[in-house]
Amino acid sequence: MLNIVKLRSLEEERFYALIDVALDIRGELDFHSEPALIPTMRSMVRYEALMPGDGVNMRDNYMELRWKAVKFLEAEGYVGQVQYLDNYGTHRWYNKISLQVVNNEKFYQLVMMLTEEEERRLPGSHAEDLPSAMSRVEQLGDRFHRAALQMKTARAGSSTFEIRNEYDVQTLMHALLETRFDDVRPEEWTGSYAGKSVKTDFLLKQEQVMVETKMVREGLNDGKVGDELIIDIERYKQHPDCKALFCFIYDPNHMLKNPTGLETDLSRKTDGLIVRTQVRPKA
Repeated sequence: MLNIVKLRSLEEERFYALIDVALDIRGELDFHSEPALIPTMRSMVRYEALMPGDGVNMRDNYMELRWKAVKFLEAEGYVGQVQYLDNYGTHRWYNKISLQVVNNEKFYQLVMMLTEEEERRLPGSHAEDLPSAMSRVEQLGDRFHRAALQMKTARAGSSTFEIRNEYDVQTLMHALLETRFDDVRPEEWTGSYAGKSVKTDFLLKQEQVMVETKMVREGLNDGKVGDELIIDIERYKQHPDCKALFCFIYDPNHMLKNPTGLETDLSRKTDGLIVRTQVRPKA
């Protein structure tokens, strides 16, 4: 599987060919298409680096780059059963590639990694620190439950801290964020959406990352958590300092039925906003 070091070593043409086909495959996954069918040449080229002009040679080169990118994904273990359907259209430019995604969750994680790298490569972008910041917040989420359990246990004569509600989750998350980031701003208000404004939990000002926390409780099931976050994502997109949103869902009693599905469904890039969702702890 790909790691960030290997990804960043890819030259421009190969990187953009890889994200180009990965986005097409993700589109097929979103519509539950099996096997996934993607065009050998898109009717609208996403990235100028892949086809800076029009012409027979450039079109053929674009097709070749996309085919090599699919084979690269196959070699890395993301897709299998790859077939080139050369009799699909009336011209070679209209042919298709058929494939099966090996693991949907890992593929969505790959797309997130690719889109973050795309942001990093933008000319004049301040997104150099964004992947690092998201990784650091994710590490804090991984350690959150362990810290919460430790805080419940105190030595004789000392007070304890127990998480009972969402405000307690915010308190501990704030303390953890302060250990890894210099400018943590609590309770940042976003703009109005559908006649309402919303208060986020924390803004990492320098990194332009919003952090929102939720705690699963009675009456707050998978569907309701997802619906709430979908509405919130639309609000966060309006915030001028928000390039990425990290949604941390604390489920200490394992009340969610499908935490992995929730993470996958709500981790995406939409209108330039990178969204990553994490449920902890998992059973």
